Amino acid sequence: MILITSPKYDDGTEYLSYYSSLILKEINNNNIPVKNFEGKEANRGNVIKFLQKKNPKTLFINGHGDEKTLYGSHNLLLFSIEDISLLKNKLIYARACSAGAFLGEKIVENNNGCFIGYKYPFSFWIDQKHSATPSRDNTAKFYLEPSNEIMIFIINGRTAQQSHEKSKKMMIENMKKILKLEEKKEPGAMGMLQILWNNFDGQVLHGNPSARFEDN
Repeated sequence: MILITSPKYDDGTEYLSYYSSLILKEINNNNIPVKNFEGKEANRGNVIKFLQKKNPKTLFINGHGDEKTLYGSHNLLLFSIEDISLLKNKLIYARACSAGAFLGEKIVENNNGCFIGYKYPFSFWIDQKHSATPSRDNTAKFYLEPSNEIMIFIINGRTAQQSHEKSKKMMIENMKKILKLEEKKEPGAMGMLQILWNNFDGQVLHGNPSARFEDN
């Protein structure tokens, strides 16, 4: 089983929620059991209760974060250092800022779990013309499609390491595309490139690189 959190209350989480919905389709196409806490349902009470009752082995967390915390709906606490015992021995991908700098390392200490996340802020640019329709925003795709590759690979039986590397490979390909935009003097291309580079450099894997999805 896979547990997903998809809060949706600002531009950033609206986009993450849309891209999470693409992962959800992939999960359903593979007939994998899943629990998606979306919008206001992505809160600490619901998620902790589900973890304690069902003990899913794979978690896909979307939202805001910092070095010691992951947040759910309306930027309220979802997980902190105090919750490490609940998160051990799991395969976790946190599409959130900075949790890979400390929290992710602590989660996998002295156990067989794996944490993929970001030691810097996970950032992306959006095209304001399409901010209400993320599916049509070609600017955001440069950042969010590579992040989706992590879960797509995991769902399809690849290891955490393979999934992490596939995402980074796609980011390199997208950086090359942005460089071509710079050659054409497209406004803002170098700013776009810097943001994607920060995501690339900040994406980290802690713990067991051989971890795979377990259909529990």
